[in-house]
Amino acid sequence: MSNSIYHDEYGTISHDGGVGLLELTWSPATDHISEADFKALMARFAQTAEQVPTKYVVVDARDLHHRPDADFDGWYDSNVTPCFDRAGVAKLAVLMRPAEAAEAEPSPEGPATFPTAYFDSMQSVRDWLRTG
Repeated sequence: MSNSIYHDEYGTISHDGGVGLLELTWSPATDHISEADFKALMARFAQTAEQVPTKYVVVDARDLHHRPDADFDGWYDSNVTPCFDRAGVAKLAVLMRPAEAAEAEPSPEGPATFPTAYFDSMQSVRDWLRTG
């Protein structure tokens, strides 16, 4: 059972200690989020992974309306991925609107040591996480 750890107008971070699942659910208010606030919540999420037992990370981006700046990928690789690596994350799932979900095999992205996969349903996320 997931417990909310943090909540603001842009998103909620929750944790299910029973399975080591940490989830960030973006809110529709992200249609007016600044890049600084977007990165701040991502950084908080990544740091939380190091503070609570985390095996799996899920980002529910179905209501995410913000489009990151061009430098975001580099910032993410330097500030988020290392936290996930130190936390021992085994898998990262990104839940997206069906029209935006990429159809690709799960694989590590950037400097990550864990695979990332994109899905269009929570059931697909659960099924993938159950595979180990």
